[in-house]
Amino acid sequence: MKIVNRISIFAAIIAAPACNQAAKQPDAAKTDTTAVKVVDAKIADTTNTANVFSAYISLKNQILKSDVAGIKAAASTLESKLLGIKGCAETATLANEIATTDDIKDQRAAFLTLSSDVIALVKGSSIKTTAIYVDYCPMADGGKGGYWLSLDKKIANPYFPEHMKECGLVKEQLN
Repeated sequence: MKIVNRISIFAAIIAAPACNQAAKQPDAAKTDTTAVKVVDAKIADTTNTANVFSAYISLKNQILKSDVAGIKAAASTLESKLLGIKGCAETATLANEIATTDDIKDQRAAFLTLSSDVIALVKGSSIKTTAIYVDYCPMADGGKGGYWLSLDKKIANPYFPEHMKECGLVKEQLN
């Protein structure tokens, strides 16, 4: 019971400034283990957070297709959803960067940072959905590694969908 309370308190601390962490990746996510961690956050969910998550998944799926026009449209939708959450203006700016460029490499680079923010936001909420996976690719970001969220346990890497679509592993499972 104490562990669940500690996880809940930790999730609350992460959720409060989640979108204001644009330049950082969560330290907890940097641990390189192959085991899937299960986190059960006990913080009340808002419709806005669920809408951000849904828009994020749409953006990730467009990045997997390498469809620049689709990416731009999905990023624009995500930007508007992020603006509905207090403290997420910087993350909304990243979504705007994705929506206003035609360079797929720049879109993926901004998605890398945006993903860190959205992961922190989702971890601090209690979105009612099937399992949410935090996936990791060690080769993303020039070998520094990169994270993204997925609804599917099977890896589909948005950073290298043409050549290494299955590169990566599930780092956490969020419920």
